[in-house]
Amino acid sequence: MFYLIVWLSVSVIISKSSEGIKLGGATNADTNDPEIKEVAEKAMVQVNGKTRSRNLYKLVKIINARTQVVSGTKYYFTILAASTNCRKAGLQIWKPSKPLALQNTGEINLAKCAVDTNKPTKQFNVEVWSQPWTNTFQVTLT
Repeated sequence: MFYLIVWLSVSVIISKSSEGIKLGGATNADTNDPEIKEVAEKAMVQVNGKTRSRNLYKLVKIINARTQVVSGTKYYFTILAASTNCRKAGLQIWKPSKPLALQNTGEINLAKCAVDTNKPTKQFNVEVWSQPWTNTFQVTLT
């Protein structure tokens, strides 16, 4: 009887301590982490290619970030972006057959684009799948 009580007590303690942990699930990430900022900035290139705006958006703030280890890493972002005074003319057209074809051509340096304060900021939900060993970097707006 004593061993049964001890076993039940240990089982309850273990189950309570692991309730918040989901193996393989997404976990919150620090929005100030340099890696998180780098991935979000890199994702903005493809976000700009997927929006219907004539002007480029610039990352203003990472509102929320989560990561998930899969075959590579999935990043889930909620970001705030502002429209800039730079036109999209400097971007190549994204082609589904070439997922990495959307790149800044060098004609436009987004860091030099001024935020258009006359336009409201826009919130985007972005999912990034990164698999560095295959040069995969796929961005989806959700």
